[in-house]
Amino acid sequence: MMFTQRFPDYYDGVIAGAPAMRVATGASISAAWESQTYLSIAPTNANGQRILSQAFSNADLTLLSNSVLQACDALDGAVDGAIHKYLACTYDPGVLQCPGAKEATCLAPEQVGALRKGFGGPRNSLGQQLYFNWSWDAGIGDPGWRSWKLGTSTTATPNSSFSTLIQDATAYEFFTPPDPSYNIFNFNFDTDPARMVAEDAIYGTWADDRLTAFKAHGGKLLIYHGISDPIFSVTESIDYINRLAANNGELASTSDLARIFPVPGMTHCGGGPATSQFDTFSTIMDWVENDKPPASIIGSGTNPARTRPICAYPTQARYSGSGSVNDASSWVCE
Repeated sequence: MMFTQRFPDYYDGVIAGAPAMRVATGASISAAWESQTYLSIAPTNANGQRILSQAFSNADLTLLSNSVLQACDALDGAVDGAIHKYLACTYDPGVLQCPGAKEATCLAPEQVGALRKGFGGPRNSLGQQLYFNWSWDAGIGDPGWRSWKLGTSTTATPNSSFSTLIQDATAYEFFTPPDPSYNIFNFNFDTDPARMVAEDAIYGTWADDRLTAFKAHGGKLLIYHGISDPIFSVTESIDYINRLAANNGELASTSDLARIFPVPGMTHCGGGPATSQFDTFSTIMDWVENDKPPASIIGSGTNPARTRPICAYPTQARYSGSGSVNDASSWVCE
């Protein structure tokens, strides 16, 4: 993303996977929001200390993933464990709320409330949105989702990537000046964001939504992003593409400057119940060298073995109604 903006004549084509466009002033704030939200409902040990990883069991997350699939999987014409009509997927975890005591087939009210709050994105005390919301998708039940948001530690010392990687990055890099005493569970959503603005001025790439020089150079930008990405919300990348297209008098679906390919089920840069193996390099070469803008990229997966068109936003994949549901040729982008 920086090369498209600061060195726009270095490359004719750029591939950006799950771009960290506002890692300090956005995603890291959301990491603190979710960490605090999920810790607040986590069970305690004998000393009364909460255990973050146990806010949701693996069975809870599988239950949630299956519930999202039940609500949205069939929208694309095939029940195949993937949500291709992701833009039409509306989901409320309230459908899983237990009528009484917590059971294996439902979620406790506090779990439902935490999911609504976490997926809604961070806000300050005035209700102002500080980052984007998160998409409901099948990858919620994948270990890659858990590792970032909840971790696996069975003690009161969490090991989620939010509480280790993001906490340390915030303390020593994102805050100006650095604050070695910082704890992600004490982030103040009213005052702490201001401490991250200086870092964003150096590394943030979300504000330049014109790419004037890169466009004049004839550059092409291809973004791919997992819909189940747990650290950078796919809705942020979609928002950027929408702004970029509008400011250049284009439609996102036919833009000759930049396109995004959201990947159903995929977590951060890969993994998840997704067709997460795909060749973006040949795609960008064909676009730059042969003037063939991509309408889709063929992805493959192994669980189960299948291929799918990964469609350029805002088009989405739909099963044609004939042919093998596991073959990309049976699907269309529309």
